[in-house]
Amino acid sequence: MNVTRREFLRLAGTVAASVYIVSPAVGAEAVKIPVLMYHDISNLFDDTYTVPPSLFAAQMEWLHNNGFRVISLREISNPPVHDKAVVITFDDGYASFMDYAFPLFQEYGFRATINIIGGLVGKYIPEGGNSRPLLSWDEYRYLLKSGLVDIGYHTHSLHEFKHEGVLGVSDDELRRDLRMFRDTLREETGTKTDILAWPYGFYDARKIKIAREEGFLYLQTSRRAFFSTPGNYIDIPRKDISNRHNLAMFRTEVTS
Repeated sequence: MNVTRREFLRLAGTVAASVYIVSPAVGAEAVKIPVLMYHDISNLFDDTYTVPPSLFAAQMEWLHNNGFRVISLREISNPPVHDKAVVITFDDGYASFMDYAFPLFQEYGFRATINIIGGLVGKYIPEGGNSRPLLSWDEYRYLLKSGLVDIGYHTHSLHEFKHEGVLGVSDDELRRDLRMFRDTLREETGTKTDILAWPYGFYDARKIKIAREEGFLYLQTSRRAFFSTPGNYIDIPRKDISNRHNLAMFRTEVTS
């Protein structure tokens, strides 16, 4: 059943689901996988963080009609023998995911990872004269229950350091933030995560070391490239998809 955000807020339950973890494969054959990065899906904003709903639907339909299998992020450690595997991620956790992405993912059986800002769940991100609403914990519990969605860390309260990302804070501050996110996620959903996406794409070797020590295994970057398996899971490149990607450009990102 397709559930809109409005319908969800009236009807949805709050049962959490466990996170499924795939063990790394030994001797796996190399596979080249595009990891796509989205943010908001909306007609209200015209910026590189936003994809219009009609264009997003066309992109998902193209993937489905052309035999692509959208797998979870963790499956890159043991990908299926499939030359058309794709990973789809969303950063920040915008409420538009419930209206425009999730119904399509239910229909096509697609998986997704939402990298969320823990301290802003259920709130808004100001954007000029408007605000972008974010998904609530109730919605994340519902999405986790579907088995189609995983949650990743996009900081708990460090997202405001726009110019430097986590490089704008001390090692101790990052460690506290990672732990706060982990504890809040467990309290709200009963689950844990080992997935991280660096805010604004900034990080260094020390920040990677801290994230690894805190139990994060799959570290996503903003470096534009394919992920080739068997690869380095602490340096997962992603292809940012924006409103400038018409269908022809989208096909190029996925296949070239």
